[in-house]
Amino acid sequence: MSRLDKINELIDKLQKEPTIAYKRLEKLFDENSFVELGAYNKNAGVVTGYGTVNGKLVYAFAQEGVVSTEHARKIDNVYALALKMGCPVVAVMDSNGMKIDDGLDTLEAYGIMFRNQTAASGVIPQISVVLGNCLGISSFLSILSDFVIMSDTGAKMFMSSPSIFSGIKGKATTYETLGGAKTLAENGVVHFNCPDEDVCFDKARELIDFLPSNNLDDYAQIQPSDDLNREDAALNEIVPEDNKTPVDMKYIIKSVADNGDFFEICKSYAKEIIAGFIRLDGVTVGIVANNGQLSAAAAKKAGEIVNICDAFNIPIITFTDIDGYDHDDTHEQSSIIKYGAKFMFAFANATVPKINVIVRNGIGNAYLLMNSKHIGADIVYAWPSACVALMSKEAAINIMGTSSERYDEVSSPYDVAAKGYIDGVILPSTTRKRLLIALEMLMTKRENTVARKHSSIEF
Repeated sequence: MSRLDKINELIDKLQKEPTIAYKRLEKLFDENSFVELGAYNKNAGVVTGYGTVNGKLVYAFAQEGVVSTEHARKIDNVYALALKMGCPVVAVMDSNGMKIDDGLDTLEAYGIMFRNQTAASGVIPQISVVLGNCLGISSFLSILSDFVIMSDTGAKMFMSSPSIFSGIKGKATTYETLGGAKTLAENGVVHFNCPDEDVCFDKARELIDFLPSNNLDDYAQIQPSDDLNREDAALNEIVPEDNKTPVDMKYIIKSVADNGDFFEICKSYAKEIIAGFIRLDGVTVGIVANNGQLSAAAAKKAGEIVNICDAFNIPIITFTDIDGYDHDDTHEQSSIIKYGAKFMFAFANATVPKINVIVRNGIGNAYLLMNSKHIGADIVYAWPSACVALMSKEAAINIMGTSSERYDEVSSPYDVAAKGYIDGVILPSTTRKRLLIALEMLMTKRENTVARKHSSIEF
């Protein structure tokens, strides 16, 4: 075969219709930036490569067949390169599962992929986009990522296969319902559920934009485009007088954020906690805000976000309004002990800049958990509406015999600030400016911690 014939043969191969997996990766990356790796290994059931997302180098793979050792080795190559370069990895999950005929080779394939994800955890961001079947042990692949995005259309995630459910009377409908994106998002298994795969990729691109490329990067930052001195007079009147009506925390978050942009995470799970990312002067900041009493699910949700922020050097800001725990049933009682402790550990263990704004209530040991000065917050601000105390006014009056006037005096933010537990009482309208000033001061924060392999407390 002549050299020209070889070139023509190569052109013919390159001009063949791209697979669904290839097209999906093209949706993820900036136009014309995707470069395929291992293109001639067509039997591996996975397309791998790299490109840019909003100008940032990213590696990715998209499944299109059964999992095999060839499949796993192509993914292994992607992770090796991503770790060398310090770049995020995006996994597009749509697999027909394992090839049973391969026997133990199948377990070796999954073992390779699990080891890669474990080695990369906390080093480079990992995002899974579930667009089809993610069944059996393949479901672990998505959950080992930092973030899971799932399509409402056509995507399913289960530990057991449909065949197992089909043999159980009345379980077929349950299977289809419980394995869908909406239900899994409500249960906290996935972070985002989207109406279709195009929106999934939009969400992944937006998330990558907020995150640093790796754990050694400086703070993730873009060119700011909002007024640093902007104030919001509406915040001066946002706290209801009755102390029972919920504070509109999302309004507060958007008010302080650059251009009002709030990227919320786990929106439909554990709504007692609001979590996500904003930017302040272009710097990505993690947000945790109370939206009710602390439940076990809320503690899990918030603790996981705090751990991710700490792993990737993302500062954390909390907006606090908490007066206790959710005690709806006995199961919740036992669960809050476990996950409340883990939530507290996440904040106490985090070494990134930590700022707390007490909006209204900071009551009891539930307040202790919420990024208080007592467990290591760097800066704690309070609004004049704040009430900070060991117990509620009702309990103090009934148990301690404290008068109402005395309680109001000792729990006022000014009295607590005099004891050193609050760094300043601020006018609500100036919250954005005060956060920007505090964050700028904390940008060079360093903490010397005791040498250890890793903590024994994990989520």
